[in-house]
Amino acid sequence: MPLSERIRKLAEKFNVPDNRPAQGPSSPVPAAETTSTSSTKAAEPPVCTNSANDLAPPWSTINPLNVMGSNRAGANSYKINYELLSEALAQARPIPTNAWWQNLALENGDQPVVTAPYMIKCLHDSMVICMPTVLGESKFVASVWHDDWKVHLPGCHRQVVDYDELSVTVGYSGPTQATVPLVKGAAFATIIMESPLELKLSTVHAITNVDVSLGATLVRLNNDMSWLIVCENGELLQQSGTSELSSIRNVQGAVRLALVANQRAASAMLSAKEAVPMGGSVSINVENEDAAEFTINWKVRGSGDPLLCALPHHQRSLLDASWEDAVGGFWTYKGQMQVVRGCQWRWREYIEPLGFAGSTPLTSEHKEKLQELVSMDVQSLPQDTANLPPDPYFFGKALARAARIALIADEVGDGYSRDLALGRAIEWFTPWIDGTNPNPLVYDTEWRGIVSKAGLNDPYADFGQGRYNDHHFHYGYFIYAAAVIAKLNPQWIAEHQDSIDLLVRDYCNLNSSDSSFPLLRCFDMYEGSSWAAGLFPFADSRNQESTSEAINAYYGAYLYAQVTNRLDIARVIRGMLQLEARAARTYWHLDDLASDLYPDVYACDKAIVGILWSSKIDYATFFGANPEFIYGIQFLPYTPASSLLIKSRWIDKIWPRYLQAVADESQTESWREIIDLTYGVVDKNKTLERISNITNHDDGNSASNSYYWVATCSSLQ
Repeated sequence: MPLSERIRKLAEKFNVPDNRPAQGPSSPVPAAETTSTSSTKAAEPPVCTNSANDLAPPWSTINPLNVMGSNRAGANSYKINYELLSEALAQARPIPTNAWWQNLALENGDQPVVTAPYMIKCLHDSMVICMPTVLGESKFVASVWHDDWKVHLPGCHRQVVDYDELSVTVGYSGPTQATVPLVKGAAFATIIMESPLELKLSTVHAITNVDVSLGATLVRLNNDMSWLIVCENGELLQQSGTSELSSIRNVQGAVRLALVANQRAASAMLSAKEAVPMGGSVSINVENEDAAEFTINWKVRGSGDPLLCALPHHQRSLLDASWEDAVGGFWTYKGQMQVVRGCQWRWREYIEPLGFAGSTPLTSEHKEKLQELVSMDVQSLPQDTANLPPDPYFFGKALARAARIALIADEVGDGYSRDLALGRAIEWFTPWIDGTNPNPLVYDTEWRGIVSKAGLNDPYADFGQGRYNDHHFHYGYFIYAAAVIAKLNPQWIAEHQDSIDLLVRDYCNLNSSDSSFPLLRCFDMYEGSSWAAGLFPFADSRNQESTSEAINAYYGAYLYAQVTNRLDIARVIRGMLQLEARAARTYWHLDDLASDLYPDVYACDKAIVGILWSSKIDYATFFGANPEFIYGIQFLPYTPASSLLIKSRWIDKIWPRYLQAVADESQTESWREIIDLTYGVVDKNKTLERISNITNHDDGNSASNSYYWVATCSSLQ
């Protein structure tokens, strides 16, 4: 199917305007002029430049130790490895802990990073490039690594020397100097030789043909793949062994490699050979309540328009994109990528109404039932804080549960239950704010973040809290509760705002002037969703399990910004929240916004992804293989923001095929309820009947919250 037709079909399926001009496939791009010269071309000034672009004003720039006190500071036992990461860079600004390129800075730094479509390893003596092949099984879809090309840099040492929202730069030093710009979506893998070097490349495959007729080196391998290799100074490569290429003369400047389907694709790629993506920045403009406009400005070295690859969620939404049909597509585990030409990407996220209350008003009958339920639920909230969970994750869920009860009680006019639940939430929250709880939160001076004291020295304590695993999940519950307290008791929040701000700054810092925390610790602007794995290296790179808890994190931050009158911040987060929800529905929900991303062997008998990695999807969770866990972790907690994820047309489709059986066969009441609650968007009465006898709720849920969700969720989606 031509790309132009595919884009139109995607737009029709997603029920949004087709942003691509109606036109057929592009005409073949003429081959680049054939030249060969040993002279080194001087680097031209970039034609597509951008400066650092902060998304919103800072929440605060107060030094955390001025809020917490010096006794609540500590250096993480897991140290920044200055062999792998420039010390000057680490001193200049906080280092990310959940970035897509995190593997480069962890342990030996030899695990791959995924730029998409390529996977790349930056080793000390080489750069290794892989175009992964798919391995599809019933429980997972993986990207298979193979050393497609190794660029040899003997005797060199590499370090991460720079990064931005869309790229990371690796510098090589030693006998030669080189720079590797790893840019998300780059259609070429690039290494820039800063000093002359006789170029040597090797592959795990056998070379079957070398063609230089296009003025660049086109190599055919015995796995039936062809690669285009372009040297900025015009040097052509020759076969020097069964699986080796080399240059006759020294090479200086950019060396670029790309998988190509045929000579037409190679010619199209050559038309952008001088436009080298080096990074980029993202801005979010929300002028009204209906839409947020995202803009990516790509930073480019050289001249002309770069070629970058768009993921499926980009393809449905890019405005005025110049699609490069001649190149064709690239397979990734997230579906086919398509190539876009240009220095700027723009798209809109259409914003759904969202606030503290549910999507539809409560009826008088619903209010009466909820008054009964909240009066019972509030009695289950322990007064003794010693009975509360000691770790941030389960404590956060308990705190948010109490806040939900208070908020629901307020909406149904039960002032007594509201005040009791609110009082409990404040009593529980206070020790965590002032550091008098048994496992206090402290400021980590090594990686610059808020972690539990237990996590500073034990990498596995509190679900990897000290290694920055799941911080948006953990603190999202805290911040949601803080938003509710701010709504119901603004004076208390005003007195503790600096302390609470530290938690939202930890995972949702939007401004580089806040030098105490990295920008957007978890959110990935290119992927459209968050990463959760923290400072743990994985062969499959980054991952995220619970999309619904990510939604909860940004929902909490959005409400907290609104209720504390930081509306510029609130508007930006609202756009991010909508993007995170759309990415979740595209990549975690099978047959929701997309139906053809994953192989049939995986998609034939399920409707969910349990864990999405940078290069893999798993039908699994980190805590068990029960189907109710795998589905349920994508739904909890239930709040009004759940409406961004749980849509009636999707649930109506998958309930009879999968979800009802998952609920009916659940081994626990609490997980069965989590699954049952999805059906509220299809049939409220049937759902209320199914959950009426539940006595054991998830530790972040309650009877009143379940009933409230069903009563107020919308079926018009």
